[in-house]
Amino acid sequence: MIAVTSLPLFMPSLFRGMPGVWQHRHRLVRCWLLVRQALCPGRKTLAALARWTPGSSTVWRVRCVRKAASWDGHLRVAWGGAEAWQTLPPPQDGTRPLVGDGSVTPQRGTQKPLAQKGRKSEPQPWCFGLRFALWIATWDVYRLPVAFRVLRRTTAPAYQTENALVREMGQPFVPPAWATRVLVEGDAASGAQDTMQRVLQRDTADPARRWGLVCAMARTWKTVEDKALKDLGTYVPRQ
Repeated sequence: MIAVTSLPLFMPSLFRGMPGVWQHRHRLVRCWLLVRQALCPGRKTLAALARWTPGSSTVWRVRCVRKAASWDGHLRVAWGGAEAWQTLPPPQDGTRPLVGDGSVTPQRGTQKPLAQKGRKSEPQPWCFGLRFALWIATWDVYRLPVAFRVLRRTTAPAYQTENALVREMGQPFVPPAWATRVLVEGDAASGAQDTMQRVLQRDTADPARRWGLVCAMARTWKTVEDKALKDLGTYVPRQ
């Protein structure tokens, strides 16, 4: 493959509407990083990608952009999702499913300040990595992250539970104009009663669309008649 020396004309205009988080020539370095990931063969490491682009876009410059204090990853994810669904075809029924979930990405370095070790529950294996919570907008074959937060260690002063982060991310979310109904989905970890109340409040405060909720409930929850859910229905076995 021939080394790429010219940046495509549409790349600078692609980030023209992004909020002002750029300093110096960070936007140019970011554009080159996306071009390399799309065109260059082989492994997608920074060192391997740097061989196919000009010398001004070096590995240390990309790392400086990723570690810059002005770089807001949360804002980038929210802006990228909002820009993407403006160009994708909307669903015919006008429903926007919004899924809240948490996951973990494995890490090898031991110097990660936010890395955690352990397991979420007894059936799951032990792992070492970064735990995070995110909101995902789904319809048809599209999966777009619209909000993202990293979970801190339980001993950190700024620690927040996964449910608290999910509620914090969902509050400023603005659905697209074509969405006439927003369906919030989540498992038992995200289905707290406070989360349900937040969704109902959004439904009351948003006259342009309807907000609904579908989530798993813990078996220990009780109805207003003080009856546990496990006494009212049979849960599906794990296997």
